[in-house]
Amino acid sequence: MNEVQNPKKINKKRIEKLLLATYELDYQERPVSIDEFVERREYLGSSTNFGRGIYPIWREILREIFDYNERYLVVFTGAIGTGKSSIAVIGLLYVMYRILCLKDPWQYFAKAESGKMAVSFFNLTKNLSESRGFQIMQGYLKKSAWFRRRGFLVNNEVRFDLFEYLLASPYSRGFGVIGHNIICGLMDEVDNPTESEKQKYKVLKAYEATVRRFESRFVIKGKSLGKLFLCASKQDEMSFLETYIAQMRGAKNVLVYDIPLWKAQPQSIFTGKTFLVSCGDAYTSPKILKDEEERKKMEEQGFKVIEVPEEYRASFETDIIGSLRDIAGINVSYIRKTKLFSSEKFLNLCYDPQTESPITKPEIVLDLESEDELIWYLDVGKLVLPKEVPRYIHLDVGISHDALGIAMSGIERWEEINVQKPDGTFVKQKAPIVRTDFVMRIVAKEGKELPLFKIRKFVLDLKALGFNIKLFTSDLKLASTDTLQILQVAGINSEYFSVDRTTKPYMDFKQLVLEKRWVMYKDPYLHFELSNLEWDKEQGKIDHPDKVQEVVFLEDGNVKEVVLKGSKDLADAVCGSVVKAIEVESEEIKKIMDVDQMKAILEKVKSGEEVSDFLKKIWWAESGGKEIVGTESDIKKFIGLLKRKK
Repeated sequence: MNEVQNPKKINKKRIEKLLLATYELDYQERPVSIDEFVERREYLGSSTNFGRGIYPIWREILREIFDYNERYLVVFTGAIGTGKSSIAVIGLLYVMYRILCLKDPWQYFAKAESGKMAVSFFNLTKNLSESRGFQIMQGYLKKSAWFRRRGFLVNNEVRFDLFEYLLASPYSRGFGVIGHNIICGLMDEVDNPTESEKQKYKVLKAYEATVRRFESRFVIKGKSLGKLFLCASKQDEMSFLETYIAQMRGAKNVLVYDIPLWKAQPQSIFTGKTFLVSCGDAYTSPKILKDEEERKKMEEQGFKVIEVPEEYRASFETDIIGSLRDIAGINVSYIRKTKLFSSEKFLNLCYDPQTESPITKPEIVLDLESEDELIWYLDVGKLVLPKEVPRYIHLDVGISHDALGIAMSGIERWEEINVQKPDGTFVKQKAPIVRTDFVMRIVAKEGKELPLFKIRKFVLDLKALGFNIKLFTSDLKLASTDTLQILQVAGINSEYFSVDRTTKPYMDFKQLVLEKRWVMYKDPYLHFELSNLEWDKEQGKIDHPDKVQEVVFLEDGNVKEVVLKGSKDLADAVCGSVVKAIEVESEEIKKIMDVDQMKAILEKVKSGEEVSDFLKKIWWAESGGKEIVGTESDIKKFIGLLKRKK
């Protein structure tokens, strides 16, 4: 009777035969596995203590990286001191090794021979010799008999006929990698907190350009022998790089490894005992927890809690923020040093939970042919302020493919607050509380333009409904001149105003938020824009990031990182309407506080003349505005008379 063969053994034999045939076809020398490469003396064994000098977790990661050629973009992030740079260099060397084993490297990639393939280092050094990654690579190469046999020594550097070394740094001459055939590369050393964000961003853009060129030249049917590595430790102010990494996560051609220090080190050095740390959030400091009961409470409140080996307790007790960043590899994003609002808490405290959005759709899509009217998307019944309260509307203009924001605000009341004087003492002063009625986001249909005439119609519709539109403002002067003129003719005071010419509008709005004197329902998109506004103190500019990394909480309790396009259309609209409301109304209040003018008004009241406009202003001022100064008894009588008349 014939023996039944194991299908798995048959399949394994077929795979081995297929691999052997592939090696015979493409390779002049069959490459060894990544394990043999780091362990054997003739390769990297002399530099790695025959593989024993590499943390076990990195051995597993290297196997995974080189198991499949579909994953050619590799990101190492997390704690400092885990050996990210050294492992990335080993990855570069293994790429070079496998390509040098090919019979004809250019033919393998279906390319005509075109000079040298490049090994590039993306960082902020002035020359290659200063690059840590390049130094590590040369150290490995000099101790490797295999590489020395196939290369040659120039200025104490091992070089090859097939490869050239490139430095992609804004500090080096000829910065850029366009035109070079980069088969492998390493972006490292760009998370130095002493370097400017502008220079770091240049390196990232060069890396992104390299990825695109690499994919067009060395990726065949989604696979490649080449690899591009990115190393980054967690930093307080690396938002653009964190965003880029988050954007890469989950892509089929990307591997991302986020490793705390204790996972990278040999487990034999730990006792197995751990303590609990709550990582905090945007406005709650991290802390060491006492027990599982406290852990449960923190997790119920949505805080991330991690278990840290007991051996690191002293470090966490001394500097918990630094330890989270450097040991646990957790980004301390709640410091928010570059953000206009240092904490989202300040914004959340301004939202009125008792009011709903009067806008029926979060995003309104229109074009020049649309029949929809914007007033159809506004539920007037949900507005809080009476119609007679003076309103201020600001339009942030966007033309084709852009978004447009429009917001309306008014003074809800005046409250007494403590104001600090230059000498350090405090005085009580009446200050306005501003409520934003609504903010509306309007986008154009793809390939179409936004219908600005519908904005004019919307403002006129609000006026027709009885709203006291005191002022309409708009930015982008050339695009809004026609709108301003038409509304002016229609009896609505209109003028050009931009919140971007100086930082003052946003600084005034920020102060209002910090003092909880701005009120509005919570609009998710507006909150997204406001919470991510960046304050560039060097250029004196308030702007939004190109892309924003957000964390979304899933129903199963896990989190997911997503990347969204940055914007500030709604933020500009709200800021413009709010600061104009304060500016104009404060000036009006100052006028009616003049004692002589009060006397003149009193005479008009006594003579029976119509003073309805004055009456409204005085009523608002007296019921909560700045304190009326005067010693004459007739002023007091006047106020009493106006109250009765009101």
